[in-house]
Amino acid sequence: MEDAQIAIEDKRFFEHSGVDWKSTASAVLKLFTHTGGGGGSTLTQQLIKNLTNENQVSILRKVKEIFTALNLENGYTAEDGERKPGYSKDEILEAYLNVVNYGGQCQGVEAAANCYFDKSIGECSIAECALIAGITQNPYQFNPLIFPEESKGRAKTVLGEMVDQEKITQGEYDAAMAELQTMKFVGAELETTDVDENQDAEKWNWYIDTMFEDIAADLMEKYGWAYDYAVDQIYNSGLEIHCAMNLKMQTDIENFFLGSESMPEDPNTEIGFFMMDYSGKVMAVVGSRNQRTGIRLWNNATQSYRQTGSAIKPISAYSVGLNTDAITYGKVLKDEPIPNILDDPTEQWPANFSLEYEGTMNVDHAIEVSQNAPAAWLCQEVTPEACFDWLTNKLHFQKLTEEDSHSLAAMALGGLSEGATVREMTAAFQIFGNGGYYNKPYTYNYIKDHDGNVILDNREKQGEQVMTADNATVMNKLLHRPTEGPNGTATGIMQELPVDVFGKTGTTDDMYDYWFIGGTPFCVAGIWNGYPNPDYLEDSTIHKYTWRAVMQYMLDNYDWSDYSYNLSDDVVQATFCRSSGLLAGGSCYDTATGWYTPNNVPRTCNGGSDHIAYGKKPSSPSPSPSPSITPSIEPSVTPSVTPSVTPSLTPTPSELPPDSSDDPSSGGESSEVEPTPSDNPTPTPSVEPEPPPPPTEEPTPTLPPDNSTVAPPEPAGE
Repeated sequence: MEDAQIAIEDKRFFEHSGVDWKSTASAVLKLFTHTGGGGGSTLTQQLIKNLTNENQVSILRKVKEIFTALNLENGYTAEDGERKPGYSKDEILEAYLNVVNYGGQCQGVEAAANCYFDKSIGECSIAECALIAGITQNPYQFNPLIFPEESKGRAKTVLGEMVDQEKITQGEYDAAMAELQTMKFVGAELETTDVDENQDAEKWNWYIDTMFEDIAADLMEKYGWAYDYAVDQIYNSGLEIHCAMNLKMQTDIENFFLGSESMPEDPNTEIGFFMMDYSGKVMAVVGSRNQRTGIRLWNNATQSYRQTGSAIKPISAYSVGLNTDAITYGKVLKDEPIPNILDDPTEQWPANFSLEYEGTMNVDHAIEVSQNAPAAWLCQEVTPEACFDWLTNKLHFQKLTEEDSHSLAAMALGGLSEGATVREMTAAFQIFGNGGYYNKPYTYNYIKDHDGNVILDNREKQGEQVMTADNATVMNKLLHRPTEGPNGTATGIMQELPVDVFGKTGTTDDMYDYWFIGGTPFCVAGIWNGYPNPDYLEDSTIHKYTWRAVMQYMLDNYDWSDYSYNLSDDVVQATFCRSSGLLAGGSCYDTATGWYTPNNVPRTCNGGSDHIAYGKKPSSPSPSPSPSITPSIEPSVTPSVTPSVTPSLTPTPSELPPDSSDDPSSGGESSEVEPTPSDNPTPTPSVEPEPPPPPTEEPTPTLPPDNSTVAPPEPAGE
């Protein structure tokens, strides 16, 4: 056993005097450069750490540990002048083997041998000793009763070091490797980390993966720890973790994505899915469409940074436009190329998917059909810098670059230098369903240390109101256009759900990435579809169908009857003129219903002169829900109820909605229904206007060609 432990933990144990200076120098350098923590400790130093229970990652702790180790081995002079002798190597090694944790409640090698193999350590084989010795690096991850294959893999590493250091022969190595293949563990299952008081926590899943990364990040932020040290503390310091997971719901969603009916035929197509409630509690995470093969796997929902395409428009340009009163629900925006953007004056930017421009377009219609030019003009007006500041400081996007802060392509159309995660996008959209509050997504409720002290706590955290409830409500109404409007990019799919849905699609250049971020009264959820290495994805609708199918499953199997959006009662509803974007007057012949904040209600349109001043009649008007010639302003009757935490109810099995094989030949963000004519009666004006041309298909956001100032980079990989 001694040879196995020395081989893997401190191969120069009998050569140094308590400190391995070469390894220590490397560890101290990591602390200074913030590139990691820990490492470099001898068995003597590890013994001291276990006896003193000092785990802080700091230069001071390291220095104290070094001097204590030197004194322990070499002796020291006491305060009274008496010389105290040091301990022998055998004494130090024996003490280490008796006090170090070997997983769960196993303190010392004898306890480990009894637990895992039902025998004394002196009776253990080379293979069994190697397995026990390997546990000390990470007593949780290499606990053979929890992760048997991981512990065997670690044992193989130990055996490799033993044969390399000539502590065992090649024949002994071969025999031990063969023994590992059939090794069984006879000990009783140990009590593991407390994930939730009321749920079985032994199942490792995408939620637990996410939670461990969240805990590590929060420990780093609060205590200044390096990542490696934070992870080590999660596994080895006896933390009591109270997880926010509904295990039944998480398992249901993971199994849903494993089903063949919910995913495209191409097995290489990947997904990332993230769902949370409006208080910040994470409801479900799925990081891959494939069956899990281990722990702490690459997570496409939380770790993959991809370009967002048009999905960014509501949370960048349009949100900033509402926040600054630059736009209203029906304001007329330019739909034409922006001059002096590209080096080549013959090229036009931004290009709409149709390669055509309508001259002007109302805000609601621009969002409905995902038109590029209006969003770019608005972003130029409010400035890309303002959009960047909003996304970074209020919506907490992590990898926006200085280049992004000056780019219309990035801030208006989603051509980000490094991209965003599904988690970031989903968390940003929550503000449109909860009255403008940003809540950091959380996966655990609170955490206690081994002494019972609460060291991290999400129970009392308050979100930040980053957008007024009035503006958030207006954006909520605007985002119903893509899911309900006659030309909406997701209307045909989302209208099949028996629940109120807001949301936005997104498609990147070259059809590499497909997004849908949407909300229901009980949750906000985001999905991404694409290839791990960006490439053309033929199926341009799977993200919308899959998102809808998940929501249908949630509706069929859980009770959400008490949930509703938290919307402002102060927002007013009014009929506006599409030609001017102002409130409709008696001379307005093309009207629609909009929603307005009390302090940003447009004046009434006076007819012809306002039509000319503000714009022209759009070429594809949307129908008005409540036609009227005389403008009227009425309070919105939308209820305002703050969602509570997600219930954990027993689901009833239900058949999942089938996938659709619809694949528009054009690709990109396309409408799923034929445009319908307006329901509004059209009074005969004094001068008969020209009839509008027929509506166009929904365009896919198209980023500008290569340009040193505005062109986005190639889509970022993982």
